[in-house]
Amino acid sequence: MPIVMIATGWHAVPLPKGAGSNKLTKGQKQFNKLVARLKAQRKELAKWQAFKRAYHDRLSGEYQPLSRRLREKRVITAKLLDHALERKALKKRERDKVWETLNGLLLVLLAEEEDVELVQLHDKYADVSFAEQRVSKMEEMREAATRDFGVDVDGYEGEESPEELAEWIAEQVRAAAKTPPEPEEQEKTAKEAARAAREEEIIEGGSRSVREVFRKLVSELHPDREIDPDERDRKTVLMQKVNQAYKTGDLFTLLEMQRSLERLESMVVDGVAEERFRHYNHVLEKQSRRLADEFSALINPFEIAVGDALTRKITPDDVRRALEADIIEIKRVLRTVEMDITHFHELLRLKPSLKNYKPEPFEDAQWTMPDAVRESMSKGRRRRQ
Repeated sequence: MPIVMIATGWHAVPLPKGAGSNKLTKGQKQFNKLVARLKAQRKELAKWQAFKRAYHDRLSGEYQPLSRRLREKRVITAKLLDHALERKALKKRERDKVWETLNGLLLVLLAEEEDVELVQLHDKYADVSFAEQRVSKMEEMREAATRDFGVDVDGYEGEESPEELAEWIAEQVRAAAKTPPEPEEQEKTAKEAARAAREEEIIEGGSRSVREVFRKLVSELHPDREIDPDERDRKTVLMQKVNQAYKTGDLFTLLEMQRSLERLESMVVDGVAEERFRHYNHVLEKQSRRLADEFSALINPFEIAVGDALTRKITPDDVRRALEADIIEIKRVLRTVEMDITHFHELLRLKPSLKNYKPEPFEDAQWTMPDAVRESMSKGRRRRQ
């Protein structure tokens, strides 16, 4: 016997002879689509949430210890290079090469963490102090934010930190991208007023429908009415889930619990007024958008990590491979740095090694916006355009 939903509950009701999906109303079809979409969204979200936990376990268990070890070795390298520059035995070309390497290394280390000792080492050789360079870069960032993204930086009240300013600018860009422009004030026509009234009725009807399903579940599951202790405990857990779903407007979960309570197997819908389906569909559509936003926020850092996510949909396997590649690369760099340390410990070994030594291609990492921030700002700019 087909399963249909009538009034506020799920019930087994025989459909008229010959009834099928082609007999469903527009509201019923939309309801079925939304239910299927929400199931798929929840499944995908749960998959990525589980992956995120495994990803962070490996990040904290393998990648981050390697990163800390690499930083420690780079700090040792910087001090050895400083020691070499203090000696008079290096020729000018050799000194220039050592300073080029030390300067780039300090930029990377100070971008990671502003260690006082490393700042002093930077200022020991730099023409412009570290603090002065920060001030200059902050001004450049403020100008770029106003010029390229239309952000009013006068509202920034954080610390004089390029990293914090970059995060703040990105937040402003994201907020601007999400906020639709305010419509111009104008008199509503009778048609527009009628449409607004219908939309208001659907919103109110949606809230009312959620309340009705909630109250029905409460009447069925309230633990205070249960004599059996085990059953009371079971209903207490279910009521907590019901209350949480109602608090967040999670109609999908409320209907699922109602269907489970009735021990029904299907969600084929029929026999409900079309108006009720409009109310349900309004709430479920809103819930689907919230899930989409939650999913987007969850995978956005992974999309940026993979790099080419703007042109295709990424999978957990893509992110896993990217992390594996990063771990392999950091191990390679670590081996190189450890080898450099053995060469730089003694001047007699340093001088010959400089002939064939090629410094790592350090960028001006000191004030480069974090990748996630820069990408977020770029996305916001593209949406506005």
